[in-house]
Amino acid sequence: MRIYQPLRGVGAAYQENSFIVFDDAGVEIGQGGLEFRVLRKVYEERPLDIEMIMNAHPAASDTLYGALIARAEQIKEENDNLPARLYTRCALNDKEKYDYFLNMGFDDRDGVELFVRQVADVVQRRNYPPTGTKCEDADLHTRARREEFLQRLKSLGDEPHAEEWLADRMRFPVFCAKVVLYSSEVAGALLITGSQQEAEIHMIGVEPKWRSKGVGSAMIDEALQQLKEQKIPYLVVRAQRRNQRMLRLLKRCQFEWIRTEELLLGRDL
Repeated sequence: MRIYQPLRGVGAAYQENSFIVFDDAGVEIGQGGLEFRVLRKVYEERPLDIEMIMNAHPAASDTLYGALIARAEQIKEENDNLPARLYTRCALNDKEKYDYFLNMGFDDRDGVELFVRQVADVVQRRNYPPTGTKCEDADLHTRARREEFLQRLKSLGDEPHAEEWLADRMRFPVFCAKVVLYSSEVAGALLITGSQQEAEIHMIGVEPKWRSKGVGSAMIDEALQQLKEQKIPYLVVRAQRRNQRMLRLLKRCQFEWIRTEELLLGRDL
């Protein structure tokens, strides 16, 4: 059995964070990689967020896992030894993967949770932006403005996306991009896309100094009013259980928990 770093990364992982395992006959029997982000504004206590992607035959699992764990520790060292959370996605019915990672010291405290808000239930505005601020549509008229908006979402914890991705989303039947401004300072940002049947909050983030002041609730209320005018029946959001601040916001805005969609088996580094 041999393990190599491939010429290209596995999935969205970079080449230096990826591994492939071959058996003695030269047949590939496993591959995996690590994706990581520093999310200081989302997870202050453990800002280094490392996702492990691992697909392997049982004979290759331990070898591949060992390489990925060692690389995860190196990534932590390369990022000033920031407290880190290492996790892997696991379907609810994947008992084999669940048992394997729990045996390796991972826990099952985190998951992707689905919440829904019925737009038709909206009667009137409940939440307004803080005094001195205003909630308005984000200016996305130019490429530079779209890139700036994406960079802000990324800084608040969103997945990195190219400007072309946002331009494509702007052509969806439902598109809503909001910001809360204090003069020229952006206090929060919101992005919603979807169809006539259902809209989804892709990202909502509030700058740390503006948290607990009603910025997030105001953006959601503003979006609900717009969706109601468009006769969109549902607004959904998928949130990580680890993000307790987000879960509290959804509760305040009367979202209903529907189900856990997948587990995020993890361990602290």
